[in-house]
Amino acid sequence: MTYGSIFRPHHNADRAGVGAISPESTRYRRHPVPASMPRILYRYLLTEILHPFVVSLFAFTTIVFSGRLMRLVQLIVVKGIGLGDILRACVYLLPYLLIFTLPMAGTVGIMLALMRLTVDHEIIALKVSGLSYRQLLAPLLAFSLAVAALTLVLTVYGAPWARRQTQALLSDVVRRRADLGIQEQVFNTEFKGLVIYASRVVAVGQQLEGIFLYDSRDRDNPQTVYARQGMLAYDPGTGSLLLKLHDGVIIRWDPAGHRRHTVDFTSYTLPLPLGGDQAPGRSEAEMSVKDLRRALARHAPGSEPYNRAAVELGQRFALPAGALILCLLAVPLGLSPVQHGRTWGLVVGLGVFLTYYIIFTASWRLAVQAQLSPFLAPWSANVLFAVVALYLWRRTVQERPLLPGSRGRPGGV
Repeated sequence: MTYGSIFRPHHNADRAGVGAISPESTRYRRHPVPASMPRILYRYLLTEILHPFVVSLFAFTTIVFSGRLMRLVQLIVVKGIGLGDILRACVYLLPYLLIFTLPMAGTVGIMLALMRLTVDHEIIALKVSGLSYRQLLAPLLAFSLAVAALTLVLTVYGAPWARRQTQALLSDVVRRRADLGIQEQVFNTEFKGLVIYASRVVAVGQQLEGIFLYDSRDRDNPQTVYARQGMLAYDPGTGSLLLKLHDGVIIRWDPAGHRRHTVDFTSYTLPLPLGGDQAPGRSEAEMSVKDLRRALARHAPGSEPYNRAAVELGQRFALPAGALILCLLAVPLGLSPVQHGRTWGLVVGLGVFLTYYIIFTASWRLAVQAQLSPFLAPWSANVLFAVVALYLWRRTVQERPLLPGSRGRPGGV
């Protein structure tokens, strides 16, 4: 699309009828926008946004996913997990990752698109042609609402379903290969409150040899266990691993460390929950919205399970709202008159999202610890960024620099 017809110079000839035109006698007028032009411009703006959005979404999702890649490669090479199970785990992981990479890509996509239009003076052309900021906002708002809607579907339906499927896959894999829970000659800390060391792990039969175990789950009565042999088994009733130890000794200390109790055993069974510190049953992340509301009705207000359920329920709707706010915040940042490259836009977009995520995570922790209302905590970052977005939008509409004291005008005008 070209903008040669948008600029329509109005020439003031001198009173003598001389047809010569000087630069000083040339000015631009805003002309009425044809009825079909907004639709054409909307498609043009959306096309400009979609390209960096898709590229950013693919790049961010790949980068975040690569953090889990080494663990998956280890499961294939070292533990012999089948490729089919690994691919299923990757598919189940995507909805959770997209909850964060979708808003991130939307923010960066809008910023990069508007920065290019500003640098190439196309924003000036749109404004001179008679388009207002309200008209420019329409396609941007539509795109932002689409990103928020996709995020809402993922938070309410996609991510909980994927978590449940992942847990079912994990239980199935561990049932078939119980030795996956322990690595030999490594201090294994995958089980919360437990440190397990085995000098040798025999895959066939899930046999362990030379076992050292430190159990601190009961802080008042920590214990250390030494065993000559052991075996891993899966208990489908409790959904946990069972570590069956043979020919060993249990050493227990009082909290002050002054008394020691030693117990020799021939056989000792220790449960290793697959969910870490979670009780048997679904975690909050696996629950549907209805399950979370039932959990709120079941637990006492102010208790940790109640706070966790309340925060998780709030996050299901706060994250999509945050995606909408971040996308709208990217508009005045992208219209900044200061010319920068794509790298600057990418850095600013990531910085905005990371700041939002840090505040969001900190609020979650404070709410779980009962230091902040569990119903207000998920929305604290949204309120803060909404205020910042409104402030930047106000200065943009008023044709003022985004920051007081800075030079330039939005859109280069």
